[in-house]
Amino acid sequence: MSAHVLAGLPPAVKQRTSFVATLGPAGTDAQAEAKRHFENVLLADSFEGAMRVGQDGGAYVLVAAGFLERDGNDVVDSWVDMHFRNHGRMRLTATWESNTKVMCVATNPASAESPEEVRTLAIHPATVAFAKRFVPLASHAYVNAKPIAVQMAAEGRADGCIGSLDVVQQQKSLKVHQIFRPTMVWCLYEPVGGA
Repeated sequence: MSAHVLAGLPPAVKQRTSFVATLGPAGTDAQAEAKRHFENVLLADSFEGAMRVGQDGGAYVLVAAGFLERDGNDVVDSWVDMHFRNHGRMRLTATWESNTKVMCVATNPASAESPEEVRTLAIHPATVAFAKRFVPLASHAYVNAKPIAVQMAAEGRADGCIGSLDVVQQQKSLKVHQIFRPTMVWCLYEPVGGA
């Protein structure tokens, strides 16, 4: 496992003072990872939006290999689909594994004091394995970024969520339960022809 990625990036990436586009809103793992390696980080509404920024602006794009988008139970987009869709326009420059931000299961005590009481859990689709492990009886409300899941739970639109601990702790209405920190594989792209 790589403790710090920069050592594994190609020299050409290290030498450029450039910016990187990745998934927002503020508080995503993608933003945190991008800030570890680039001074200028532009947040997009989706990884596909970040790819468009990269193509249009000649920028690097940072994408989580775990990227998965759902509409209900249907998978509507994924890293591999996006990777193939952008073939010939964006090329994979580097990959690495690093820890995500610390994650947790959180509940809104107004509707669920404990994970066992959660009926609806707001999650990013990439975290479904943790949802099944820690809150196995809950149905899932899928969103495109963990900060959005946290907001849903804080507003009472879901009984709980899986979110980044630092984002959850900003919400006084949420109670933290399980805490964990997995790793993610990151993929750095650049436009064909260079960033």
